[in-house]
Amino acid sequence: MFLRHWAIPFLGFAAVTAWWLFPVLSNLSTVIPGAGAGDNVTFVWNMWWMRYVIHHPGETFFFTPFLFHPVGVDLTLHTHTALPALLGAAWSSPIAGQNVLVALHIYLNFLCSYILARRVTGNTVASLASAMIFGASAFVSAHLNGHFNLIAAWTVPLVCLVTWNALERPSPIAGVLVGLALGVTAYTDYYLFVYAFLIAVLFCVSPRIRLGLETEPYRASRVLIGLLSLLLLDALAIVAILLFPGDRIDIGSMHISVRSVRNPITIAWLLLVAAAATVVHSRIRIETNSSGTKPARKALIAAAATTVLLLLPLMIHAAALWWTGGYVSQAYLWRSAPAGVDAATIFLGNPFHAAWGEGVRSLYDRLHIDVIESSAWMPVAAIMLAIAALVFRPENQNLTPWVFSGTVFMLWALGPWLTVFGRQTPLMLPTIVLRYVPIASNARIPGRAMVVVSLMIAVLAAIGFERLLNRGRAARIAAWCLFLMLTIECVPARPPVYVPAIPSQYFALRDRPKKGAVCELPLGLRDGFGETGSLDEAVLLHQTIHERPIAGGFVARLPPSIAREYAAMPVVGSLLQLSAGAKILETDASRSPHEAATWLASAGIAFVVLDTRRASPELIEYVQSTIELKRIAEEDGRIFYEVMK
Repeated sequence: MFLRHWAIPFLGFAAVTAWWLFPVLSNLSTVIPGAGAGDNVTFVWNMWWMRYVIHHPGETFFFTPFLFHPVGVDLTLHTHTALPALLGAAWSSPIAGQNVLVALHIYLNFLCSYILARRVTGNTVASLASAMIFGASAFVSAHLNGHFNLIAAWTVPLVCLVTWNALERPSPIAGVLVGLALGVTAYTDYYLFVYAFLIAVLFCVSPRIRLGLETEPYRASRVLIGLLSLLLLDALAIVAILLFPGDRIDIGSMHISVRSVRNPITIAWLLLVAAAATVVHSRIRIETNSSGTKPARKALIAAAATTVLLLLPLMIHAAALWWTGGYVSQAYLWRSAPAGVDAATIFLGNPFHAAWGEGVRSLYDRLHIDVIESSAWMPVAAIMLAIAALVFRPENQNLTPWVFSGTVFMLWALGPWLTVFGRQTPLMLPTIVLRYVPIASNARIPGRAMVVVSLMIAVLAAIGFERLLNRGRAARIAAWCLFLMLTIECVPARPPVYVPAIPSQYFALRDRPKKGAVCELPLGLRDGFGETGSLDEAVLLHQTIHERPIAGGFVARLPPSIAREYAAMPVVGSLLQLSAGAKILETDASRSPHEAATWLASAGIAFVVLDTRRASPELIEYVQSTIELKRIAEEDGRIFYEVMK
């Protein structure tokens, strides 16, 4: 029994992981998953920084003076992946450590989703189907191209598993396990923590909700008549705009744009939603049944206490950032909010399939669909099995947590406006209000909620497969045909790999006796919201070699104060301006080469590396003629200088 139910599946997941990541695992220390240097390099840097902190007492992981020198930057809001970085720090090569973690994440995705489905269904084959759906999902394949924080999706089924156990068999120990799982998730990725926390809440709430039919279904008829009247007026406005096009209507000091029917269509959609909600509310009553959760109260208290205790360091750092004005969040308007997944991609095929993925990605390109953040593809066989779970729902099995959570996260993933075939429609969705919800608003990319949708579909598919196996010969044949179809649909394409070319002079730079930071040009300051100057992400890899602080850099959230300080710095501000294609600061125009070098030295910058392939002629001219530098080496298009003082 142990061999069939556990040992063989676990070994099978290892074999699938090794096959999938063979290009990476066969070159463990020399390649990084991804098409080039980008976000993938950030996670290698996280690994290096954790290892540096461990070997240098006095340093703290959540603040680094090694980026954005001489200011430094807080890493609390950064995608720091602290827990994985701690595990990977055991490897001397940060690239090898990160690649081992990538393989571990992929393996655990299969493993944790299998254990969860096995806990729900008790069926090995059904659990294998669930593991295939989740472990080889389009979400995981997409983010394997560089978002190594998000491929740690195994934390989501882990939280589902321990929360399910805590509700079914409540005890303080079960609650502590929920808190530990949430803590692990928080130190792995912010998005996954927000999702996991909401799942735990939905799981706790769903058993308390019971729907019942109202005996007086039309008590809200007046409200409904009012909404339908407004809808009729809106329809007349749409017809008028189409028949009599114009620019605007002036009513006193108020100006109403009538250049398109987009806004009236949005209003019509909201009125229809309100009318539907009115009908549903008038026909259905929601009763809360608190008796089912009373035994779980101690478990929930233990879970909350454990979570708060584990998250205390992050909470203290975040509070300090907020107090000092360094807390950063994206500001956007209704129309400019980040888009969600494209609804059409559900049917467009697997964009990361080993056989036909390239063709599907080409179709995405033609439709201007972001293949990483906008894909909602699900295996057709998985959807059919999930439907079977709903149709043949067993009386003794509660599907509410899975259906409820899947629905909530699907709405989240669709984003603030419904997008179809690469075009934003005027149909507003509930997710638009999340910009006003603290904590959730910082999980700003709606499409990433598809990770939870994938898991919920996977669990429902496992239940559906198990139900079909128990419904006679025809149903069993259908179940096995769908399983075969699912296996074919879920074969993932191997990820592209980036082979970094690191000039040997960075090793020489590490060994030079002179202390000080490195300024790589062009210079850039970048975060998840934008870029000032021009940053080559490879500078983060270079830093893992020379191990010196660098000017500029990347973090997920960069406090505006750092950009202001850089803009005001003598010489460094001009280097940043020239890197962005602008002119030098007026205060630097009259400086002598010796004065310019003195300013750099006073900022703690000892070396300058000029990438002549990326730098503009003006930047090259400024560096070579306006700053007193000693040329020490040249390699691979880069000129290495020492700052004279």
